[in-house]
Amino acid sequence: MRGYSRGRFRLALTLLAALILGALPAGIASPAFAAATGSISGTVTVPAGVDVTKVTVFAGPEIGGYQTANVASDGTFTVSGLPAVNHWVRFSYHESPSPVVEAYYSTSPDGSKTLVSVSEGATTTGINQTLKPAAVISGKISVPAGSAAFAGQVNAIKGPDYANSGYAGTAFLQSSNTGNYVIGGLAPGTYKIQFQAQNGWANMWHGGVSGIDASPSVTVTEGQQLAGIQDSAVAAATIAGSIAGAPAPGPTMSGPGMSITAIAQDGTVAASTVMETSQTTYALKNLLPGTYKVQFNRTKGFVSNYEAQLYKNLPESGGAANATPVTVAAGQTVSSVNATVRQGGTLTGKVLGSTGTPLSGVRVNVYTKDESLVTRFSYTAADGTFKVTGLTTGLYFVSAEPAGESGPIFSGNVLAEANARSVSSFVGQNTDLGTLSYATATQGTRGFDDVPLGAQFQNEILWLANEGISTGWEANGSRTYQPLTPVNRDAMAAFMYRLSGEPEFTPPAVSPFADLPMDAKFYKEITWLADKGISTGWEEADNTKTYRPLQPVNRDAMAAFMYRLAEQPEFTAPATSPFFDVPVGAQFYKEITWLAAQGISTGWTESAGKSFKPLLPVNRDAMAAFMFRFDAKFGAV
Repeated sequence: MRGYSRGRFRLALTLLAALILGALPAGIASPAFAAATGSISGTVTVPAGVDVTKVTVFAGPEIGGYQTANVASDGTFTVSGLPAVNHWVRFSYHESPSPVVEAYYSTSPDGSKTLVSVSEGATTTGINQTLKPAAVISGKISVPAGSAAFAGQVNAIKGPDYANSGYAGTAFLQSSNTGNYVIGGLAPGTYKIQFQAQNGWANMWHGGVSGIDASPSVTVTEGQQLAGIQDSAVAAATIAGSIAGAPAPGPTMSGPGMSITAIAQDGTVAASTVMETSQTTYALKNLLPGTYKVQFNRTKGFVSNYEAQLYKNLPESGGAANATPVTVAAGQTVSSVNATVRQGGTLTGKVLGSTGTPLSGVRVNVYTKDESLVTRFSYTAADGTFKVTGLTTGLYFVSAEPAGESGPIFSGNVLAEANARSVSSFVGQNTDLGTLSYATATQGTRGFDDVPLGAQFQNEILWLANEGISTGWEANGSRTYQPLTPVNRDAMAAFMYRLSGEPEFTPPAVSPFADLPMDAKFYKEITWLADKGISTGWEEADNTKTYRPLQPVNRDAMAAFMYRLAEQPEFTAPATSPFFDVPVGAQFYKEITWLAAQGISTGWTESAGKSFKPLLPVNRDAMAAFMFRFDAKFGAV
């Protein structure tokens, strides 16, 4: 669950080292340190009544293994066999529940670890540590009469950054404990209590909830013995199913094949499992009764060739919010929550250093800024090439951060993430990103996150942005243009006003349009458009004039707007229409054929000839192209 697996692994290593290495006589060196010659010694002070001989001292360099020593009855210790470098030193009680708080040697008021210098053939003395009394939380998780007692583990996770804290303390329960647990070794602070079951009970948080955010917190002071935390075990539910579509295991297909997760309604991971490629079925166990979204290959950091998806074969690109929910009752198993996998898309490319040489072993991440799609990654080969696979259809960013360079490099061959360009991926297809080269990379300029490299009219859209004609939308660190959205009449007015250089204009004190109040968005631009005679609006039956600002602009009207913006130059419409769907005499015939004659719109080539599609709304990407060509032909008017 989020950051908790790291904490559990760290805790397991600590306990294992304390129980095994701590039991060894002081001074026994691991093979990695057989040639080391320095030592660290000092004294450990513990609260009254605490057995100091149950404290183990760990010491090691920032990178590499460590050595241990037991503490003598007078509190003294010596850790021998250490390389002549700087070392951290940690003091840990090797029985549970611990009556003291584990600590690193520190000379800082905040308790952060202080590194200790070790010299060859010498002992660094005076590394003394006073261990503070630990708080202890105890309680009971009860079961209905006649049921097997809860077995598993109970974890205390320290706030406020619960997601990244790891386990601060753990109690391991057998059925013989009858649900009673004691968690020691806790520093003062606020904690959440988590129950992880092994024998048919549901995993949950204190308060009987599936998510950490909804769980009541528990606060303790230094040395406090907090008892009476009560919870009731809940019969576990199970979601199970089968996976189809995966190739049979073979020389090129081994290792993990798919991750499956059950996401609770509050967005937390309630259960997860990993299927090997030799498996065809899965089971998500120990669930609280409730409603879940089942996800396949949407685990962050999980490497897979398969596209991420949700139950009922919804591709990840379909959006997690649209997943079909699965509801389970206490003790119930819901079967046939199946998936059919398919190979995801791939992104390939190459990473070169500042000298133009290939960079090997560089991690390349393919991600979305809002994390709506799973981040995938791979590493560059000896020739600098990379291939990231398992992608759903969508827009991604690519980053690489090799050692020895100035920082990360991003898709678009830029050094600033804000100016990175997105890249399109399609299921079952490969997209070649090209080369990311520090030798040629620049800071870049800001584009739009939803206008990927190679998109139709990408250059025209970027020109529009750089000219300040369209700023798009800013939200949550992303800037979007929405290229396939039709242009409304109010936005068209703003585009034309900016294309004209935002001339001096005082909007009228009384709106000329009944449907355009003075505080309307783009009021100034729309009334400027009317004042210039570019748009006259509509005469309504009640003799009022309307502008219809939120109505999309059709291509025929757009031609008329541009003709008028160019100040209606002399033009003789052709006797024969260049477009089979724009007959001679059609509304705006002259303006449409003028637009074509200027090369501002080329229309579409079809089997029956060329078409203009006059009644089709103008999308924002095409509008950028029209304005770019208009500007190249006429400039600011």
